[in-house]
Amino acid sequence: MATTLQALNAQYLAYLMQYPLLTKSITSGIFSGLNETVSSIITNEYKETKVLGIKVKHVFSEKLLKMIIYGALIATPISHNMYAVINKIYKPPLTKRQKILQLLTSLSTVTPTISACFVSWISIINNYKRTSCNPVIELKKILFIVKAGLKKGYLPVLKSSLSTSFFALLVAQNFIRPELWVVFFNLVYFVLGTYQNTKLKKLQKQQRLAEAERLQELEKEEKKN
Repeated sequence: MATTLQALNAQYLAYLMQYPLLTKSITSGIFSGLNETVSSIITNEYKETKVLGIKVKHVFSEKLLKMIIYGALIATPISHNMYAVINKIYKPPLTKRQKILQLLTSLSTVTPTISACFVSWISIINNYKRTSCNPVIELKKILFIVKAGLKKGYLPVLKSSLSTSFFALLVAQNFIRPELWVVFFNLVYFVLGTYQNTKLKKLQKQQRLAEAERLQELEKEEKKN
């Protein structure tokens, strides 16, 4: 078993060296899919599909596919290129001062950017539904959803991301090779992202329920009048 794991690890590292962005994107896509699956189970967001006349509950949905797209095609290319620039600026071996500067650079650039992308994407896939064929109207709707999502969810996500990134970067600086940073952070952010995604889902679920209750109250008032 140990020999098999070592062989798989060696093969993975070989692919990582040969196809860095592609390998990281696939890894991130898998983690993002798991993120959405776990958070959907926790928040009880199941889908129902009839199989041979029997209703089967599952978590496979468009959201799952969209989270895989986010991890593979949005978050990873952004973080990969941003860390590539940072690692070019701060080339090992690093002094203590350079390590601190590298840490601060990452926390002030990569973390806020990825946090904003995450909150925006989660807001879109949880709240956006196309209602017209007018691209201008739909774009305005998306921008409104993103703005509202960032207003309510960005700071909490950023705070938890900064604290997690700080300790993760300390570990990365001392124990992990620079080319493995994105993979390491994918694993760290899988755990953090699952927590954040679950929290955002619960918050947005409460908002949808509150809006539905308001609509019901308005309908009752209209009927009375």
